[in-house]
Amino acid sequence: MRNSLTISILVLLPLFFLWGCDNDTSNGDPSGEDPVITDLSCIDCHSSREMLEAALGKAGGSKVLVPNKGDAWVGEVPPLEAWEKVYIAGSNGSEAPFISSLHGPGYEGDVIEHALTCQMCHNGPSDYTFANMTEAHTGIVRDPSTDGEVGCNQCHTPSFVGPTACTYCHPAIAASNANSLHTNLWGEKAAIELRCGCTFDGSSYEDMFTNKCGGCHTTCGQCHISRPDIVGGGFPKLGENSYSAHSFNVQPSTTENCTACHGSRVGTDFSGALEGNLPDVHTTADGGSLQNCVDCHGATEMHGDGLYEGDHYTHRYQVDTMPRCENCHTNLSNNAYHQVHVNAAGRNMQCQVCHSQPYNNCTNCHNLAADEMSDKFDIDPSVVQFKIAKNPSPYRTEYDYVVVRHVPVDPGTYTDWGLELPDYLEEPTWKYTSPHNVLKNTPQTTVADGQWCGATCHSTPDSPEGWWLRESDLRDLGGEQLPDYLANIDFVLPDVAPDLKDFN
Repeated sequence: MRNSLTISILVLLPLFFLWGCDNDTSNGDPSGEDPVITDLSCIDCHSSREMLEAALGKAGGSKVLVPNKGDAWVGEVPPLEAWEKVYIAGSNGSEAPFISSLHGPGYEGDVIEHALTCQMCHNGPSDYTFANMTEAHTGIVRDPSTDGEVGCNQCHTPSFVGPTACTYCHPAIAASNANSLHTNLWGEKAAIELRCGCTFDGSSYEDMFTNKCGGCHTTCGQCHISRPDIVGGGFPKLGENSYSAHSFNVQPSTTENCTACHGSRVGTDFSGALEGNLPDVHTTADGGSLQNCVDCHGATEMHGDGLYEGDHYTHRYQVDTMPRCENCHTNLSNNAYHQVHVNAAGRNMQCQVCHSQPYNNCTNCHNLAADEMSDKFDIDPSVVQFKIAKNPSPYRTEYDYVVVRHVPVDPGTYTDWGLELPDYLEEPTWKYTSPHNVLKNTPQTTVADGQWCGATCHSTPDSPEGWWLRESDLRDLGGEQLPDYLANIDFVLPDVAPDLKDFN
C-alpha cells in the first residue's frame, strides 16, 4: 500500500505564495525585462534556485523571536531566505531525493498507486496551464496535513473521507495522532478549563484560543517534512548549500523540529547551554548515542498512544508511553542512597531531585490582552533556579518530592476574551517538571569530606537561591503574597532547615 503517500508533497508549494510575489512574475528566464515563459510546472520552478531568487528576492531571512524576550531564538534553527524555504535542490529536481522517492512524481517503485503530482496533495491548477505565479498558486493547499485541507479529495472523492492528506495512506497513525497533544493542544486548553470552570468545545473561547495561543499547533508535515510554522516554516537547511528539499523524514530532526520549538527549555538543558551547567549525561553515555529526542520519545508517545481514559489526554504526564528513568535504571534498590531517598516510606523522590542541574524557571507570565505580536506576551525574563517541593502533580503520583518549575498565570489573563478564572486558586502554578539536564553527580549528591548531607541539601538557605520551595518563594520582593500564593502553599517545604525526620 502507498506507505507514506500523502504526507508527501506536503510542503512543496506550501509557503511559496506567502512571500509577496508580483502577479506578473513569470517562472521563465529571470534575466530579461520581459521574461520568456519556459517552465510551466511546479517542479520546474521550485527546483530552480535562479527562478526562485528572481521571483522572491534575495533579501536575508528574518529571525524568529521568542515573544517579548528580545533578540533571541526560539530554538537553534537558522533564518532562511524566502526562496530557500520552498527550494527543491538539484537540476529540475533530479538530484533531490524527493523526486524519485515513494512520495515523489518520479517514483518508479512497485507501489501501484503512483505516479503522484504536486496537485494530488496541494491542489491548484494542472502543470502547463498557468502563465505566472498568481495563476500557479490559485487554489493551493498550503499544508495538506492540516485538518480539512485535503488535496487528495480531487481524485479520491467520494471514497476518501479522511481529514488530512496523510489519512489515506496512514489511517492508523492519523487516527492516533488526532489525540496527540502536539496536534490538539489539549494540555493548554485543559489548564485554562481547570481555572475557569468552563468547557472549550463549541465555545467562543476555542476560536480565541486558536487566534492567540494556537501558534504552537503542529501538523504531520511540520515535523516530518518542513520546520514548524512557529519557527518560520520552510524545508530544513542541512548545511551551507544542502537542503532537505521536501524530503519525507521518518525521524524528525532534533534541531530543525524538536528543539526548534522546545529549545528555550529542553534544548538548553540537554546541551548544557546554561552557564555553569554540563550537558545531560545521556548525550555522552554509551559514546553519546542518546542525542536525538526520539531515542527516548518514540512515535507512539508523540502521535498519541490511545491508552487515555475519557475523550483525550489533558496533560503530557498522563501519557502512559512517556519515558521514565526507571524504564532503563532498574536496580535502584542496590544503591544505599537510593534506599533512603527512593521508595522509602513518605520520602520517595523523583530522580531529578538528586540528579538535575539548575534550569530555566519562569517568574511572571502571559498577558494576552495586547493585539500586537510584540506585546502578545508579557513575560519577565526566566531565572535559573533549582527548586524541590512536595509533589503537586495529579499525574505523577508515585513521587512524594519532586523538582518544580514556576508557570504562573495572571488572574486577568483572559479578560479580553470575556473569560474569568473563578477557580484560579484551585490549580498550583509551581508545577512538576523533569529537566533534561541529568548528571550522575550534582551539588545535591556531593558532600565534602567530614560533612554529612545536612551541610548541603538539608541546610539549603531560605532564599531564591535555596533548593527547597519555601513560603518566602510565594511572596514578592516586598514581602507581599503573590496572586498564586494560596494555590501553592500546600506544596512548600518547612521554613526551618529540614532534617530526615521531616520526610516522615
